[in-house]
Amino acid sequence: MMKQLKMMLCMLLLVAVLPSYVYGANDAADLSYRVNITVTDSSGSPKSSFDVGEEIFVKLSLAYTGAGKAPVYGFQGKLQFDSYVLKNTSVNMEKDISMKYSDGVINYVFLDMTANGKDDSMLHNIGTAVFQARNNGTLSFSLGSFIVTNKDATQRYITPFEDVQIIVGTGIKEASKSSLYEDIVAAKSYLASVIIADNPKTIYSPDFWYSTKSAQNLRNVIAEVEAVFENEHALDSEITEAIEKLSIAFSNFENSKIVGPKRWVVSDDDSNNKLNYSVKASVKGGNGKIADGFESQTIRATTSATIRMIPDEGYETEYIYINGEKFIGRDIYTIPEISRDTTVVVTFVRIPPFTDIAHDDWFYFSVRYAYNAGLFTGTSETKFSPSGKMSRAMLATALYRMADQPDVEFTDVFSDVQSGLWYSDPIIWANQNQIVNGNGKGMFAPNDSVTREQIAVMLHRYAQSKGFDLHTTSSSLNFKDVNKISSYAKEAISWAVSKGIMKGNSDSTLNPSGLATRAEVATMLQRFIELE
Repeated sequence: MMKQLKMMLCMLLLVAVLPSYVYGANDAADLSYRVNITVTDSSGSPKSSFDVGEEIFVKLSLAYTGAGKAPVYGFQGKLQFDSYVLKNTSVNMEKDISMKYSDGVINYVFLDMTANGKDDSMLHNIGTAVFQARNNGTLSFSLGSFIVTNKDATQRYITPFEDVQIIVGTGIKEASKSSLYEDIVAAKSYLASVIIADNPKTIYSPDFWYSTKSAQNLRNVIAEVEAVFENEHALDSEITEAIEKLSIAFSNFENSKIVGPKRWVVSDDDSNNKLNYSVKASVKGGNGKIADGFESQTIRATTSATIRMIPDEGYETEYIYINGEKFIGRDIYTIPEISRDTTVVVTFVRIPPFTDIAHDDWFYFSVRYAYNAGLFTGTSETKFSPSGKMSRAMLATALYRMADQPDVEFTDVFSDVQSGLWYSDPIIWANQNQIVNGNGKGMFAPNDSVTREQIAVMLHRYAQSKGFDLHTTSSSLNFKDVNKISSYAKEAISWAVSKGIMKGNSDSTLNPSGLATRAEVATMLQRFIELE
């Protein structure tokens, strides 16, 4: 009898212990979810039909469908939509969940780094994507690659998601405008996939590239036709003209392809016909490392060498210096032909937190540079507003930060600049160093948008105050609108153009009185700093 009782007790203990072991691995039994999507207008009212120009809010959440509950260790997913009909304007992130827009997709990512998991209440609101209805059409919000993971990285079950359909305006796409958008997307995608450079040594794989000038010409045309696309009142004739213009520009770009010869040619000093060369890679400045096995390699002559970089969390590869020559960084970089001992030095940089800029934007690297150099902050924690206008106060502040923010004793110079404002010290400092003079009426006009020629003047005066070399090789300006440059700005613009700080447009104009965007200013500041 006692033996039977002992056996029963052991079985009861085993039953009690076994579930806890299973749950310990995956935290709960019968874990399954349903993804809920809520589409509302700006007032929070659920809707499925919207007018062109109206704001649309799309919130995702997860609800349990099974009996189990558990902490959340990670999830990812994609909300897909028709970017012709809707334009993503912002994302409202929740807790530790990352939301980023890319090519008609909102990507959601969360990964617990503590191994303890996050409270499952976070699933009640994964985040909200904000859109603007910009064209007539009918579209569906759909999910892709949506998974939730256990502690051991296995996946939990998610009920198949049914697409949510909405209608904008008439619900019918305009054929010509839709074609224009498809052409814009295709041109931008191709431009982002190829290598743009002026020095053949910068090209490793594939064995062709496009010049920066031809790429900028295409970007300028894309920007022009995008303006037509964004104009809801654009005439059919304007749309047709834009389609044709982009087609010609893309054809010209394709025809400008440069197929390169062999690079890293053996010099006279290396004429001993070595069979192998060393490739040594190191990191400058920290914030990442070279992957194991890639720090030191012996490479057979004329074959390729690949370097793999591992940035720290929140960082990315900034530049790669190959035998002293600087190239834009990538996490995997291949040199196709090693014909001499090669030294590779890598730098890493913090990834900007702005959701309204992307790697394929022409200004991305300049905005990243200005952000990391502390010259610019965003217009919010997550927005840079690259197309926003740059005010005179903003530019004075960027120059002040570039000068390491020296101490300033406030003086009442301008009637519209009072003490204690965010731009007070920068403007007074700029005035004391003869960088700005105001508008001649005792005012500075801090909130006025800065023009391109004003930027050139302020940078020229800043360089003068620092004792930089202002010598130029040429003072001639070959632009159609050179007669529109203000007399006070001609010397500064000649200097800025000759130094490569300021460049003209594809139609051979300089647009001196045009208002500069924040992206343009970031680009000019980077060129200026790297030049000096």
